Amino acid sequence: MVSDLYESEIAVENQSPELRQQAIREAFEEVLDKVVDAREETVTKALLGKALKQAGRYVQQYRYTKQGLWVRFDNRAVDELLEQDLANNTVPDEGILLKVIGIHSLPDYVQVTNYLASLKVLHAVQPRIVAPDSTLFQIRARNEQAAVAQAITRDGFLRRIDEDTPVLSFRYTP
Repeated sequence: MVSDLYESEIAVENQSPELRQQAIREAFEEVLDKVVDAREETVTKALLGKALKQAGRYVQQYRYTKQGLWVRFDNRAVDELLEQDLANNTVPDEGILLKVIGIHSLPDYVQVTNYLASLKVLHAVQPRIVAPDSTLFQIRARNEQAAVAQAITRDGFLRRIDEDTPVLSFRYTP
């Protein structure tokens, strides 16, 4: 766990209120970037623009240091902000179709379904058709299809194939 996930330090020339507000916005942007990266989620640009204008609302503590302005943001408020954005930007109910080939046995199937269930970008994984060499899943995701494909292939467990099809297709090689 990252201990300074909700903290940032920004260099400032002086302690004027104008520079403090600008530094708080910059610090908040850094914190949002760190939190989103840690959670492997995508945040909309609209949310960032709105939240950065109100960055002061999320400040829990701040102090001036030799390096600049240190700011700690309220982790619960930041998490709620991100969750609200994700709830408003979830892929529609019909979900995304995902085909995985190379599933030859029950242990393969278990490994693939456990892997998909472990991805934070997905919040529902439902098998639709199970064939001798592949499985077609219907998934619900917090992101657009391209971001889902990127998250699925990030660690190399599944490899993307047939990128120009409406069904996301991957190969599992144990």
